Amino acid sequence: MILKMIKEEWRKNSTLYKGRSFAAFPVTVFCFALLWNFVAINFSTISLDSVAMSFEVLAAFLGIAVGSMGFSSRDAFKNLLGRTNYLVYSSRTLPVSQKKLFAEFLVKDIFYYMTLVILPVSLGFLIPTEFIILGSVLDGLGLFVLGILASSVFTVSSLGLPSLNLVNYNRLNGLNPVAGRSILDVFRSSGGFFKVIFSLGILTGFYWVMVLYFPVTRIFLNNPLLSYSVMIGMLNLSIYNWLNRFDDLEDYGHLPLDIFSVVNGKEQAYMVLAVPLSILLILISSFFYKGMVLLALLTAASTTVYNLGIAVMVTGLKPNERLFQADSFLKYLLGIGIVVIPLLYLSIILTPEIMGYYLAMTFFGYIVGLYTFLGRNKSSRINR
Repeated sequence: MILKMIKEEWRKNSTLYKGRSFAAFPVTVFCFALLWNFVAINFSTISLDSVAMSFEVLAAFLGIAVGSMGFSSRDAFKNLLGRTNYLVYSSRTLPVSQKKLFAEFLVKDIFYYMTLVILPVSLGFLIPTEFIILGSVLDGLGLFVLGILASSVFTVSSLGLPSLNLVNYNRLNGLNPVAGRSILDVFRSSGGFFKVIFSLGILTGFYWVMVLYFPVTRIFLNNPLLSYSVMIGMLNLSIYNWLNRFDDLEDYGHLPLDIFSVVNGKEQAYMVLAVPLSILLILISSFFYKGMVLLALLTAASTTVYNLGIAVMVTGLKPNERLFQADSFLKYLLGIGIVVIPLLYLSIILTPEIMGYYLAMTFFGYIVGLYTFLGRNKSSRINR
């Protein structure tokens, strides 16, 4: 049964992410880890001990993620995530022990993701450090397994817990119905809104590590609050990913809704979540780095709107799939770079003399973003 689960996991992933090219995923993971650690060891102020500790933390978090603690495991058992998790849910419809199925699923996950992710990442840490941190890597492998076990225990124990419905339709009745449903799906799924904050927090933390510990990127500290506000729009892509995690366009086929209404609902939901979070992150950052707060808020809103327009054009309602496809990912990077790269450059060298250019680029992001996702002929232009 475990071998069949491994084959099915591979079949699902390879089908979803353009066939056999998915086999290159471990190689890609290894290359990224190798490059990151080579640069960190040779071109940053990060110590070797910090590199070793970062692997242990990363391995533990990956274990928790694989075990899906509070994120999707409860939803899978309750069949809230649809056909993609039917194997776990099958204990409800077939004469299969849920405990046996869960245990085999757990063993499958440990073996599959240890091979697919952890081992390539381990090599990516070991080679640049000349295997000096081998002890920490072995500890990290143990933490990975412990993370899976801990999240699994949490999953089983949480199945009987009631959901905290802090958000309901009455509080969202002013939104497009699709927007309301999308936000409710996020809040009512396991982990609730915390998973959105967690994703955004990880990306934010990665940005600040790059800025604070890599001399080549310390130029962003010339105007840290403004440079960070430029990046927030890109980081908010994780919110759009979550909003499209629990449904698909086909799920609305039996309703009197056209594609524009569905996409518009997703956009509204994104703005309702992304804009307040962006404002909060800017205000928190302003306590540590002084700067032009109002201009930073304006910039964050601009890149957030522009990012949404590009994401809708390139990925449609399937960002979680299409951003793993090389051609779509490249189109997304090129599209977002048209605004983000000039704004980043201008934020570094900003002076009163070039303030007009900075504001012009900011409003350009607004205009393009609004035109892209508010155009009434959108249904013929987005990537479904």
